[in-house]
Parts: sequence; C-alpha cells; structure tokens
Amino acid sequence: MIVYKLRSENLTNLGGRMGTEYTFDNWSKLFNNIADAKKHAEKDYGKPIEWKENSNGNVSSGDLSYVMYIIEPTKVE
Repeated sequence: MIVYKLRSENLTNLGGRMGTEYTFDNWSKLFNNIADAKKHAEKDYGKPIEWKENSNGNVSSGDLSYVMYIIEPTKVE
C-alpha cells in the first residue's frame, strides 16, 4: 500500500550569513491519497498552491517565502 507523507518545512531561518542558515519541519502527516494531502497543505497555507513534481517522484510547493510543502509517496508493508 502507498500512503502520502505531507511535510511542512519551515524556511524562516534562510537568508542569513552563510553557514548559519537552516530549515526544520513544522509537522508531517500521512494521507491515503495525494489529493487529500494537497488539500490539507492548501488549507494550512491559506491559498491555492501550484504543485511541481520533482525528478525523485515527490511533489513540492516550492519556496513559498516562509514555508515549503513536500509530498512523498511512501510504501507501507
């Protein structure tokens, strides 16, 4: 079975001096389908998101200034 892990990545500590920048996850949640994961991210962000598929199979919102959402298909055995 495949589930979809939605991660909210905090980008507020980017833009500083080199070597001091870092990101961290705000939260992550699992969903049965990708549509529900996208809907939850858009509700959390408060606006529609233009999703992009990455070469590794993940779907990402890209940099939204202070946050980025990543959806990763995950196989559950």
